[in-house]
Amino acid sequence: MAWREKSKKRLNMTSFNIAQGIHAFDYHSRLNLIATAGINNKVCLWNPYVVSKPVGVLWGHSASVIAVQFFVERKQLFSFSKDKVLRLWDIQHQLSIQRIACSFPKSQDFRCLFHFDEAHGRLFISFNNQLALLAMKSEASKRVKSHEKAVTCVLYNSILKQVISSDTGSTVSFWMIDTGQKIKQFTGCHGNAEISTMALDANETRLLTGSTDGTVKIWDFNGYCHHTLNVGQDGAVDISQILILKKKILVTGWERSITVFRPQNFNQFFIQPEEWKGGIQHHDDILCAEFLPPQTLVTGSYDGQIVLWNNSTENAHHVLHPDYQRLLKSKLDTKPQKLLSAGRSQPSHPVADHSTTGVCNFEIDTEGKNAVMRLCFLKARKNTAVTGGANLVSCGGSGYVRFWDTYKKQLLAEFLAHSGVGSIIMSTDKMNRYLTTGDLDGWLKIWNIEEYCLNSSKNKITKAPTLIRSFQPHEDRISSLEMCEPGGQLLIISSSADCSICVTGVCNAPVWIFGQAKHWHIENCLFLPKRDTNLVESEIQKEISLFSKEESCLDPTEHSLLNKKNKDDSTYNVGPSEDINLDIKYKERSTCMKETQKPYYGEVIKKSFSTFRSLNIGALEELPEVNKPAVLLDPEKYFRREPEEERPQIPEAPSLFKTLKAVFDEKNLFPKEILDHERKAKQLCQEKSCEVKKNRK
Repeated sequence: MAWREKSKKRLNMTSFNIAQGIHAFDYHSRLNLIATAGINNKVCLWNPYVVSKPVGVLWGHSASVIAVQFFVERKQLFSFSKDKVLRLWDIQHQLSIQRIACSFPKSQDFRCLFHFDEAHGRLFISFNNQLALLAMKSEASKRVKSHEKAVTCVLYNSILKQVISSDTGSTVSFWMIDTGQKIKQFTGCHGNAEISTMALDANETRLLTGSTDGTVKIWDFNGYCHHTLNVGQDGAVDISQILILKKKILVTGWERSITVFRPQNFNQFFIQPEEWKGGIQHHDDILCAEFLPPQTLVTGSYDGQIVLWNNSTENAHHVLHPDYQRLLKSKLDTKPQKLLSAGRSQPSHPVADHSTTGVCNFEIDTEGKNAVMRLCFLKARKNTAVTGGANLVSCGGSGYVRFWDTYKKQLLAEFLAHSGVGSIIMSTDKMNRYLTTGDLDGWLKIWNIEEYCLNSSKNKITKAPTLIRSFQPHEDRISSLEMCEPGGQLLIISSSADCSICVTGVCNAPVWIFGQAKHWHIENCLFLPKRDTNLVESEIQKEISLFSKEESCLDPTEHSLLNKKNKDDSTYNVGPSEDINLDIKYKERSTCMKETQKPYYGEVIKKSFSTFRSLNIGALEELPEVNKPAVLLDPEKYFRREPEEERPQIPEAPSLFKTLKAVFDEKNLFPKEILDHERKAKQLCQEKSCEVKKNRK
């Protein structure tokens, strides 16, 4: 060791003499300790100023220690021995608090490198050409968990009205969107391999799961696997997206080319990939893809490139990049043809020459600052090709969201959605009114983009659209986002590495977690809290007096424009003086927005979703006399009871004995013995009745 004192130029040096030597050491600046990995199976702790003996010795390894590293924040120490046993020590008490074995590759002779990423709680250990990663389990919290392990993807099935989620433990769960109840669960879908992404087919009857084991499996909702797509060619790959088209299944994530499968050739259980005719056009791994009917396919890569393809011919025809405007100015003299073909002065017709398409040379983004994590076409904007404006949204590295015009090959707008959190993901609703973004810290933001970038402009827009809501539903990275409208109610579903899946509304709606003990009812819960009626009435009176003065100075045309402007603004902005019921169907709301005036009893009532512009209160008209209905005039006629009819009494049938006797008497056929017996029986009965009377007396 060597150090220099402030007043001297000469270095002071000292040395440690350790028996048998050491393999590695580490220094803790706060505790001023040096840890050594000894060949003699010991981990020694040294004070730099005391070289005679260690201040502490950690016993426990059965083989020589080959790596040590401090866990600075917790004042702990990692040590790794040659028999592949990892120990975690408490420095203060000099005790082993955890031992990990049998989790590493099987090899006898290996060279080991050891690194602990303290910021993310990950430990990397190399074994020759293999790398082992150990991630620290997050501390147990009281937060409700939807899955046992980190959730990787979430989908919404609009036919069954169910939410489908997957996790790193290869488990797929199905939930009811209306109540949050779990319906069923598939375990071990890809063995122990992580499910990184999922997708639903066009009919939403088949589920595709992509895993780190290099396969994509096609399932029905009974848990039966119909096909296995061999994406990684029997190797492990990182699948980031599965895009299902009419006649193709595209898989991306781990290389610069697109892996394609054609369902018409699915005649076996194991399916091999086919060749993509367009070849390789990206400089880095493709992370995402999106399709716009009839033929436009776009792919985004880690270096920020967005390549436009013709899906029918599978050929690329344009490349978009956020730095092309800068490169156009700086390298215009040296390479004018290439940059003009890729920049904003590019003509609208496609260029098929490979010298002017996706092979232009520029600085490759190795840090992922421009990485394209998600791509979304704004399909609800039908006339963008004629009127101009943005029809493609991208997001990713550095927290930026960018709006593109793919017809004019132009970047129209970019804004910083999340600052200082790295890459982000996003999702939009089918009508392209809202954009939802999520970051690595669990924060979610909802933006109003209905009126954003509707027209082309020469200057790039840097102003962000209206931010409706910003909140933190998760404690860790948001892994997936989905927007859906069950029953016309717009919902945002988010999954996270904190093992939870949340659902909420656009405005200040509550956040529910799938798996919580108390089930919810979406149709009854999506509303803002009711306010005090007295407070509302007082505010209305103030607004009436305020706006009546303003509107008296406006002519009818200005008044209608003001009313229209107020209508558009108040649809999405939630102010403190508003009472908005999110339970209203969005289709009904949109129709109400279009009707600025509605006739009612010969007068015109102007509709507004925000504060009242005007309020006319007149005397109620007197109701005309109403003739009483016949039910009230003659109630006996309708409600009296009808007299019961007298029914004829049916005589009782005679006994069998009397009938036979009558027959015999009539014909003198009754035997004498029977008559004598009857007389004796009557006498006995009379005698017995007399005896009973005497006894009673």
